[in-house]
Amino acid sequence: MERPDYRSLVTILEVMNKEGGFFASVIARDDGFLIASDVSATTHPDVVAAMSGYVADTVERMRDELKLGDLKDISVRCGNGKAVFRKIASQGRQALIIAAIMPKHVRYHARAIGKASTQIRKVLGYR
Repeated sequence: MERPDYRSLVTILEVMNKEGGFFASVIARDDGFLIASDVSATTHPDVVAAMSGYVADTVERMRDELKLGDLKDISVRCGNGKAVFRKIASQGRQALIIAAIMPKHVRYHARAIGKASTQIRKVLGYR
């Protein structure tokens, strides 16, 4: 089995950030371990990765308890911007999360994140 080209993950994030108007994005495992990032100079990728794991775990437990069905994505809207977290894949493997941080004026993020998620799954061999 051929090892994935992890450098291409950064390129995917760069394109996603440009298309979506995001200023930071990371791919992290659900335990908060950073896989790849494309962030602004003022953003700490390890912190975003750690928060991705924490937020995803907390929301998954809430979703289970409230019987809300499948999780699509998690949006956190604040006064100065927002963060969106989406689980990329988890079929029998460590779950991966893509996180995007954007200014508050960005309204449409789903297409850019969805496109990047599909490309990331392909690179890493997830279905």
